Amino acid sequence: MSMSSQRAAELPLDPHEVDEPLFAPGAGGLIDYCTREGADSLRRKIEAYWKERGSDVMVTLHNVGFHPAIRAARYEIRSDLVNGLPRGRAKRAANSNDEPA
Repeated sequence: MSMSSQRAAELPLDPHEVDEPLFAPGAGGLIDYCTREGADSLRRKIEAYWKERGSDVMVTLHNVGFHPAIRAARYEIRSDLVNGLPRGRAKRAANSNDEPA
């Protein structure tokens, strides 16, 4: 199975099977993370991911207003992650890289 057909097989065909906002009607379950609902969904996923791993991260939504390139208002998420890791883990990872072998 090719990578694209494998990816397509993972997407739900029925939009009612998706519990998140769809990017566009009939888009096969693609999620628009630039809407308030989509960005909030992503925020919750990130927070839950790190909570399951014992870290509390702060993720916030920011309305950045109308963007002419996409001709719509959009939302961004911002977090206190450092290089994709919670602050304490990022420091430990940096320190372990600094130690001589």
